[in-house]
Amino acid sequence: MKAWRLNAPHSLELTDIESQSVADDCAKIKLKYSAVSESDIMMYSGKIPFTSPIVLGRQGIGMVTEVGKDVKNISRGDMVAIRPFSACGCCQMCFDGRMSDCDNLAVYGQSANGFLCDFAVVKANDAYKLPDRLDKKSALLLEHVDMAITAINALKLERGEHIVINGASYLGIILAQLALSYQAVPIVVDIDKERLAIAEKYVYYVLDFSEVDVRKRVMTITGGRMSETVVHIPQCGLPLNQALLLAAKNGRVALAGWENTTELNGINVSPILNRQLTVTGINGSNNNFPSAINMLVNKTVQVDFDKMPDVNFKDTDKVFENYTNSKNKFILSRIVMD
Repeated sequence: MKAWRLNAPHSLELTDIESQSVADDCAKIKLKYSAVSESDIMMYSGKIPFTSPIVLGRQGIGMVTEVGKDVKNISRGDMVAIRPFSACGCCQMCFDGRMSDCDNLAVYGQSANGFLCDFAVVKANDAYKLPDRLDKKSALLLEHVDMAITAINALKLERGEHIVINGASYLGIILAQLALSYQAVPIVVDIDKERLAIAEKYVYYVLDFSEVDVRKRVMTITGGRMSETVVHIPQCGLPLNQALLLAAKNGRVALAGWENTTELNGINVSPILNRQLTVTGINGSNNNFPSAINMLVNKTVQVDFDKMPDVNFKDTDKVFENYTNSKNKFILSRIVMD
């Protein structure tokens, strides 16, 4: 088995790793697509601690080549998406059906070997069969759709409400589309003109933080009430304080991002107290993969804005070399296996 293994910061090598046996509750997957994500880059850069050596890559799409005798949900030949985390199945959270809150959660590509490899053995319950009519490349963004669903549910977004999305990342644009499907009114804010241009294809209200008084515009759009809900995406680099000021009194705010990838320094919590805001944290994938797949199939959410370059598996190291200092750290490149 070939895999890109991180041995130490800035030390990534393509190596042969020992083939894993397939346990009764597991499946072997021949990877077709993976991706280089922000957490991969930050681990490579030494900004996230890790236990070495580890195979990077938290997203994985591939074909089932072998299943254990107890596996019922997938079969040999199925194309599947692999959930980025694996729950232990034996803690109280797992017994309660809250696998994403597992006390012993393993994150692929971070605390367990990931999917920058040609084959992987995973728990079968972490693999979800993909419908034939779904573009398999788009399934690499299932975690983003999963997070968007979690954020919308946590905010209890209602029809006719406004939702400010502070950051026009992949996640932000998916959130805006999902809000439209709820018949809410999304307002996307960013400072990056390329991301804003993509957002304009999907959303009516798109505000450039560098060119307009965002607070004044949101006040106008909402008839002076400000926004009932706000989602702040820290990876976009916009100030959280500004996002808090866009929320109405008694508003609901969500911070949505990936674990260990963002620091929020110098935060003024006065708006939270003054406006009596409810603030929720949304971290990584949750338990919404089936719903996310349906949304992609039914085009409730479209990800044709995705312009990730295809990179051959053997050239994966060049992605890390090129993007270590990049400001655009969402999913940087789609890795296509040989």
